Amino acid sequence: MSEIIRKYLTTGQVAQILSCSRVTVFQWILEGRINAIKTIGGHYRIPKEDIEKLIKVRESEASEPKNKIKILVVDDEPNIVKTLVLFLKKSNPAFDVYGTTNSFDAGRLMVTFKPDIAIIDIVMPGMDGFEIVEKIKSDPITKNIKVIAITGYGTKENIEKMKKKGAIACILKPFDYYEVAEQVKKLSDKPT
Repeated sequence: MSEIIRKYLTTGQVAQILSCSRVTVFQWILEGRINAIKTIGGHYRIPKEDIEKLIKVRESEASEPKNKIKILVVDDEPNIVKTLVLFLKKSNPAFDVYGTTNSFDAGRLMVTFKPDIAIIDIVMPGMDGFEIVEKIKSDPITKNIKVIAITGYGTKENIEKMKKKGAIACILKPFDYYEVAEQVKKLSDKPT
């Protein structure tokens, strides 16, 4: 019996080992991120072996160099987002690319996805590209994100305004995807 007990951990023990709360462990069990069995009394028991594997995976991920360049594409045209995301992913395996057509999601993703580079359309419904870039550059958490503006309204005023807000480059639509990829590559090589 004691050998069986040693093979399984309680949610509290797992929380202590992983330096998180029991609620987090419980949530991970419900999400299927951690395997567990439920006792007759309704308590969860987690195989010790699974936690040891999880720790090894976390340690190896932490020791891996973070070579991926995170890129966020923001445009209200779904076809542009989809095509640009796919093109950038295929053009360079070091690019980790995510896209959204919603300016409010873009704000959330600046904090959760933490892109190194953001490609943002100037004219969008809700919050336009000018506002997005202004918010990025005024927030200490996101101010180092490099911004490339894209626009179909490439007036001299729009380009100057976007650069004043903090965009490093402005690319006019319809754009050459290779040009965008080259601009991203240049920015990824420059220190923040």
